[in-house]
Amino acid sequence: MPEIEKLVAAFEDPAVVELMINDDGSVYVEKGGPRLQLLDARVGPQDALAFVRGVVGAAEEFGPLRPYADLSATDGSRVHVLAPPLAKGLTVTVRKRPGRRPGLGQLAQANALSKGCAGFLDYCVRQKMNLLIVGGTSSGKTTLLSALCGRLGPDERILVLEDTPELTLPQSHVLYLRTRLRDAAGLPDVTLRELMINVLRMRPDRVIVGETRGPEAADMLQAMNVGQDGMMTTLHANSAREAVARLETLVLQAGMDMPLKAVRQNIVSAVDFIVFMARLADGSRRVVQVSEITGLEVETVSMADLFTMDLRRGPGGLEARLRPTGAMPRFYDRLRRQGVEPPLEFFRGDS
Repeated sequence: MPEIEKLVAAFEDPAVVELMINDDGSVYVEKGGPRLQLLDARVGPQDALAFVRGVVGAAEEFGPLRPYADLSATDGSRVHVLAPPLAKGLTVTVRKRPGRRPGLGQLAQANALSKGCAGFLDYCVRQKMNLLIVGGTSSGKTTLLSALCGRLGPDERILVLEDTPELTLPQSHVLYLRTRLRDAAGLPDVTLRELMINVLRMRPDRVIVGETRGPEAADMLQAMNVGQDGMMTTLHANSAREAVARLETLVLQAGMDMPLKAVRQNIVSAVDFIVFMARLADGSRRVVQVSEITGLEVETVSMADLFTMDLRRGPGGLEARLRPTGAMPRFYDRLRRQGVEPPLEFFRGDS
């Protein structure tokens, strides 16, 4: 079988999650577990370029004037290309787009989170809490974000901002806005920050940011603080605490002239909950922690854990249980003052 056909076959294999072509021509795939598998293929630069053009559906060119690019395959998969002189040869990384992302109930059935935690996050979405979903690479952040977006109201006007299209929502009134970076035609960049400024003039009921990783964080926090409720986004971080520190850094990188204490106060006022996801040793992607941002204590953002994961090594292998800590969310007190009795069943036992 020609090498290009091996690449296409791997790309079309529904079990393959990621496909990587290195600059030496070796090909690796992630399939059926966390460990990468070496594919029986040796790909030359022309075959790699032909593969990219085939899956993207366009005659892309790469070189010194365009040494890298984030592209979308015709099926919605994410394609990242790195070319000489940044690498010895064409390097391609493909993150496959699932044929259908699971809903929140399906994630709970698959033990990605407990039923109680799923119910609580669903309630937070309906109450228009601002949620930050954090975790490392390939920890399941976008999958959880997609499931939570599926719980948005059918009558809401939803604006989705992404670098690379990954989200497909079931609601009818959804606008998908995409950045434009490293355009082959030499057109100017359009960043997430510029999209964020524009969408706030478009009368959104909800704003979803696929991933926050730059100065758009400052505009997102500002939007949350001026009444744009129910926003959700993902962020790369290795813990809930690290996510707060990363947000601080991104806001300061935006060039906003404010002291660190003011930045932290903005975060406290804007973000309600941080959901931390991780990829465990057995390859499963789980919600490990749900924390509420509770205030500012001695210039440090304080948080209260509502759900935490209990990891144990049992006779059958790794046992992971997401359990409520016993703490109650602070917005429950606000609801009670408004005459609403919030549900408590989410926090009973291992529900």
